Parts: sequence; structure tokens; C-alpha cells
Amino acid sequence: MPTYCVPTIANVPGSPISDFDWWSDATPDPALFRYYPDNPNWLGAFVLSQGNGANRDVLFRTLRGVLGGTDYLFLQWVARTSALHASNIDRVNVLLGTGGNYVAFNARLATASSTAAKPPGTSDDGIFTYRVHSCSVSGGVISIDNPGNQSSADIETTGRMWVDVTSPTRLIQTKWGFQVAIPLGTNWGGVDPNDPMNNSNPIAVNLPVSGAFKLWFEVWTSTPMGGAIGPFQWPTTAPQTANVLQIIPPGITESQLLDFSTSGVGCTDAVRLTASDIGTRAVPGGAARPNDYTIKLDLGKPYPPNSKPYPVGQAPDVVNAEHRNEFFCKPTFPVALTSTEKEMVRATFSLASWGSQLSDPTASSWRPIPGGTDTHYDDGNGDCRFIWPDAANPADTFLATLVDNIRTFLNNDPGAKPPNAQNPHQCMLVELSSVDPTVVITTSSVYRNMNIANASTFRRLAEISVVGAEPISSQPRDVYLYVQKFNMPNIVKPGHQGPTANPFGTDGFNTLSAGTGPMSNEVEEIAAFVPTYTVHAYMDTGKTLELEGGVKVPILRPQTAFGYFAQHSGPLYGWETRLYGAEKLAEDFYVLRVPNNGSRYVETVIQARESASEKPLEDDAPCGCLCTIWRAIRKLLGMG
Repeated sequence: MPTYCVPTIANVPGSPISDFDWWSDATPDPALFRYYPDNPNWLGAFVLSQGNGANRDVLFRTLRGVLGGTDYLFLQWVARTSALHASNIDRVNVLLGTGGNYVAFNARLATASSTAAKPPGTSDDGIFTYRVHSCSVSGGVISIDNPGNQSSADIETTGRMWVDVTSPTRLIQTKWGFQVAIPLGTNWGGVDPNDPMNNSNPIAVNLPVSGAFKLWFEVWTSTPMGGAIGPFQWPTTAPQTANVLQIIPPGITESQLLDFSTSGVGCTDAVRLTASDIGTRAVPGGAARPNDYTIKLDLGKPYPPNSKPYPVGQAPDVVNAEHRNEFFCKPTFPVALTSTEKEMVRATFSLASWGSQLSDPTASSWRPIPGGTDTHYDDGNGDCRFIWPDAANPADTFLATLVDNIRTFLNNDPGAKPPNAQNPHQCMLVELSSVDPTVVITTSSVYRNMNIANASTFRRLAEISVVGAEPISSQPRDVYLYVQKFNMPNIVKPGHQGPTANPFGTDGFNTLSAGTGPMSNEVEEIAAFVPTYTVHAYMDTGKTLELEGGVKVPILRPQTAFGYFAQHSGPLYGWETRLYGAEKLAEDFYVLRVPNNGSRYVETVIQARESASEKPLEDDAPCGCLCTIWRAIRKLLGMG
């Protein structure tokens, strides 16, 4: 595995290094950045994240630096999408060490109550519980030693947790986050639980001030119904835990851990790609486009609006520049990489119907675009690029099929869609690879699944697909949909006016859309200031996670997410959102039963109400069988 350097913390304008101390003050000021997980000092950190298409589900960051004369390793885990369920599924499990010396620890959410009034929360406050264990290594296999320390470990000194908070000024929302600062060059862990007075065999790891160490972790989050989402783990190829009593997976080996270094020497710089680095533009000779996410194809008639009937079977034009597109991706390369090494990078571009698909691309779930399957990086141009449709290939069967399927969709809209119908709005996937095995890519694939919704009332069908997923039974697959909204209150402050200009430009939906407009930041950063509606999809894996007492809950696997940045001009009384076509289990939580290797549609709707007298949208689908059972259980348990 490559070795990753841990960056050194640096001063940020308005936020000096000293502001990174989140643990020393017994009475933290909730108005200060330093007491939130989105402290600007984390900028420049080594980052890993999981979340496909919308705001990220989970984020990991690490830095090192000196505070108060002590050299620390700073570790952070942030969950953006958890429901904070009372079963306390939410947790982070960690294994780290060096030279055969390891400790394992976890931090487990103990409350769903916000820590906004007193950020961050401590274990003494009852915000989280923890366990810290020493570990043994035999033949490269790591196992934990029992019992673990749960009440007097070093993690209490700097370990802090946030629950349901919004960072001041930056306004980024966090469902929960955990941070810990581990001093380097000295023992860290806890006293011997078997001999606390003499501490004859302490739990301890000594991470080097300048040297290598290893790390593995996994994060679990929860749904409103108590299901377990995850695990979000790194390395992704490592095993996972099977129950909440386990902190590390049985049989995990040293070779399955990530390699890090605090020395800055012998580290691997990596190629990265973000959603703002991919898109489309006009071909030479074509009219300039107002955005970098529109794909133009010849449907035979204008779209939008729907001008059905569209001529199914008519060959689409591939010569007119207005019916062709230049696709591009612009990876970020390490400074040390030579031009020759950069030009070893290849990009593959694929499309899928608007909605949610498997996160791991398969030949069935994502369709590679002709000419875009081995696109070379050109250092002179500064990107990978290709033009599609290709005027030299008028018999492009992929194009003819896609265009006819879109025409079929539009000809049957509204109404039931034939199996071959495809949404005129598409999601884009770009995958990076390199023919040079020494070139390391940390972000090998990205999706663009965010569109701009022009309210007053905006409606769009989204396809929820399990095509390519191995069936777990003969029955349809349950896919759970979790709607997350930002800056969309039902009633805004009296006298509030909506934006007078469209922040994303004009006409976000002409022709065939593949993502959002100016995404210079992560989705959650844009959502901090823009009305945002996202849909996270989680597929039932058929596996379960065992909780205390032997209770088992379903494990759900994330699919790609999608959503909208909403914009509205004029008076604004409040926002209404709906998701039709799925069974509503709880507020903003739904289940859709999708045929094996098939798909179903849901309708997403956003309404910007301009006055109290304007009729709101009809309610979502009525409470079904599972919803009724769940409400009865909650009532019996006194949960409302």
C-alpha cells in the first residue's frame, strides 16, 4: 500500500493554530469556530470521504502539529447523514499503532440531543461512551486484549463529540462528529483494567514524532427505523465488524491497514478528482453554454418543454455542433508528477438515468459513453477530453438507443413508463485509472448528481435502480430513501424575500442535464447557504448487525445520492417538499421495493410557497403496513 503523509497544521487567516485546541477550556464559547468540527484549521488536512453524488455521508481528516509545546496527531470523523437513532448504532471503531504495537478504541454516540449549547461534548457529559483496548499481534494477525478501559483512559483528555450542530459562519451541518488529539512520542492509551492501582500492563501505543504508523477505521450510522448504514471503512478492502461488541474485525492483519507517516519523507502523493472537475462544454464552432453540465442531443423536437410526440426511430443528427458535446475531467496532480506520468492517466465517462444506482459501477448499472472509455490525459490541454456524438460515427447504436429511450420516456410522460424508457436527465460518472502502477489515485471515481431546481413548483421523476446487484432473495429488493433538506423551512421569517437573482444562472434544465452548475465546493458547503434537497438511497444487503442483547438490525449499503439546489425569485412564505411513489415509514424516510435487476420511479417535488394562502402540496404516500407496525412499536415503547 502507498504511504500517506500527515500534513502539518497551519495558521488560517482569522483562525491561528492556537484555535485548534478544542479540549482545554472547561466552558467553551459556542460562538467560536474552534469548538466545531468544521474549524477552518482543518483545511489542508489529509482527507478521506464516502458519499456519492450529493453531500458526503462520512468524512475523515488528519493533521499533526504542536500545541502548548506538545506534538499531536489530530484525528477526526464526521457523519453528515445519520438519523441519530436511539439504538446507539452510530460509532467509530479505530485501530492504530506502529512496530507491532497497537491499540483499538471506539467512540459510540450516547445521545441524540444536540450539543449546540455546549460544544463539544465529553464522555463525562454522557455524550459518548468509549472502550480502549491493548492489542496482540501473532503472525501478522491483530486481536484485542480484554478487558478494555471504559472509564479512565487517555481518550477522555482530548476526545470530544458533537451531535446535531451547525458550525458558526460556515453554517455546515454535522449529524455527529468525533475528534481526538493523540500526543506523539509518548505513551497513549489507559491504565491496566486488571491492575488499575499498579498499572503493571498499561494499554499504550507510542506513535512516532517522525516516522510511520498504521491505521484502520470504520464508521456506522443509523436510519430513522434503526437500521445500520455502513460500514464506511478504510481501507475499503479490509474486513468489517459483525456486531457492536467488536471494535476490530476478527482476523484483521497488519497488511490490511493504511500506512501513514508523520515524517514527511517517503510518502505517496496522489491524484485527486472532485465533482467540480468534470462536466461538458460546447464543441469547437458551437454556441457558448451558460453552464458546464448540459448535454445536448438531437431529440427531433425541442426539449424542454415536452413537445411530444417525439419521432422514435428517427436517426439523431451527429453533425450539427449544437447536438454534440465535449466531455472533460481535470484531475489534480501532485507537484512532483512529471508530464509523462500525468499522461499515463486515463478517464472513463459513463451515464445513468437521473436518480440512484449502485455505487460500485457495473456494466448493467452505468453505461460507458462511446469514445469516452479510454480518454487520455493531455498535459498541454490540462484535462482528459473527448467529443460525443462523433460525427464520424453516425451509426452509433448507443446514441440511437439512448435518444429513442428518452423519446419514449417523454412520449409517455406523465404516465407509466415502458421498461426501455430513460429519463432525459442523466447522472454522470467519471472513473480514473493509470497505466503506470506507480501513479496513486486516492479519488478514482466521482459522480455529478445535483441539479438546479427552479421553483415555484418543481417536479422531476427519479429512477431508483438495483440493476447489477446480486439478488438476496426472489422478492423485490428494499431500497430506503432518506430525504435531507437544508435551508428549506416550512415557514420563513416574516417579510423574508426570496433571492432576486438566480445564483446558478438561467435555465438549469435545457436538454439533457448531468449534475449541477458551478460546484467549486463540496455539496454540503453549498447547502450551507442555498436551499438544498437531497435524497440518499440505501439498499438492503440481506445482512444484519447484532446489537446488545442479541437484537439484529438490517445492514444497508449506500447507493448514489442525488438532489437539487433550489432557487426562487419573488416573495417566499415557506418551502414544501415531497417524495411520491414510495412507502413513507417516518418523516423524510421511505422504502421502495424494487424488482431484482430492475428499477422503479419516484417523483421528487419542491414548492416555494409565496403566501400562506397558497395551497401546499398534497401529502406523501399514506402510511403503509411497515409504517403502521413501526408506529405501534414506538407507542408501546413510549417513543411517541
